[in-house]
Amino acid sequence: MHAPTVPRLPATGLLLLLGACTPDGPDGAADGETDAHDPDARTWVPIPAMPAADVATDRLCQVPDESAPGFSPDPDAIQIACRVETMSYAPTDLPAPDGPLWAMTFNIERGLQLDGILDAFDAGDLPLPDLLLLSEVDRGCSRTGTEDVTRRLAEHLGMDAVFGVEFVELPRTDGSGGSIGAACEHGNAVLSRYPLGNAQWGIHDANLSWYQPPEDRTSGEPRLGGRSWVAADARVGDQLVRLVSLHFESRSESWSTIHPAQAAEAAEVGSAPGGPAIVAGDTNFPAYSFDLARDDGTVNDPGAAAILDRGYVDAHDPLPVSERATRSGLVIDLLFGRGVTFSDPAVCAASLCSGLSDHQAVWSRVSLLPSEDTPPAP
Repeated sequence: MHAPTVPRLPATGLLLLLGACTPDGPDGAADGETDAHDPDARTWVPIPAMPAADVATDRLCQVPDESAPGFSPDPDAIQIACRVETMSYAPTDLPAPDGPLWAMTFNIERGLQLDGILDAFDAGDLPLPDLLLLSEVDRGCSRTGTEDVTRRLAEHLGMDAVFGVEFVELPRTDGSGGSIGAACEHGNAVLSRYPLGNAQWGIHDANLSWYQPPEDRTSGEPRLGGRSWVAADARVGDQLVRLVSLHFESRSESWSTIHPAQAAEAAEVGSAPGGPAIVAGDTNFPAYSFDLARDDGTVNDPGAAAILDRGYVDAHDPLPVSERATRSGLVIDLLFGRGVTFSDPAVCAASLCSGLSDHQAVWSRVSLLPSEDTPPAP
């Protein structure tokens, strides 16, 4: 089964569910009257269990023809239309937890060390998470053995998963992103040991183009697409918890304007239905580390402030900043939550994670508050 094509979503627009193309209306209810902001009335649309495909040829995105007359790298190279990939390996009869869940976010550097990551989970070196939000995940790329990295993780760990494309990686022989033999897909994913539903995906309105014409592809990372988010609801007992996986822009020209816009949009995607929410991933926030190093609690990083000002808390706030670096000495891989409480936060030891990715995984226990105790979104 293929999920319908989901176009990019404006920050101010309605969020499209995978069930949006069904005859029952955009929320899956026959009368279309379900209030998406009432967590007790939220419609549950389970993700379709798409079968494994040949990801080297079965692409999720409609890629523009660069040779077509009138092709423009801006905005067409950013706003591409893609399907969302969903897969279901989680048990359907998993009982409600009798304690906190484990939540983890991990930028897995495309899945270059996927076997090592799976071995680390199997050995218990990485805690087996209940909720896993991934950044930088390859699908059908030659540099990662044309694997569907999300599917292999989901099947191995026994989890449901939703993958959303961030970039179509264009062929090149060199560059920081590694050699790419043929166009392939790269993005973010949400995985859960509990059933997932209400899957969503969108490319941020505020974005920078990574496009390079073929004659200029001698360095860098030529791409179509743009920074995006992917979201789903995990059904944990009788509660739905919104999960949003993100990967914000990395270039310095984005820090003062694009970062806060992307962060605000991701936070609003998490807050929209009401109830508990976790928004996590590789934020690329450049100044948050310095905010954490001060004693006055002020947050000057505009991206971090855009999330915290919308009622989210930083799961790892109790840790000293000296224990929080996740890449190049900076604190950029973050777990934020609303309507939850966090405990036992941890950052993967460099002695382990430096062999698995160029980022360190972070995780925390998370307890879901009753929906009525979640404050309304600002």
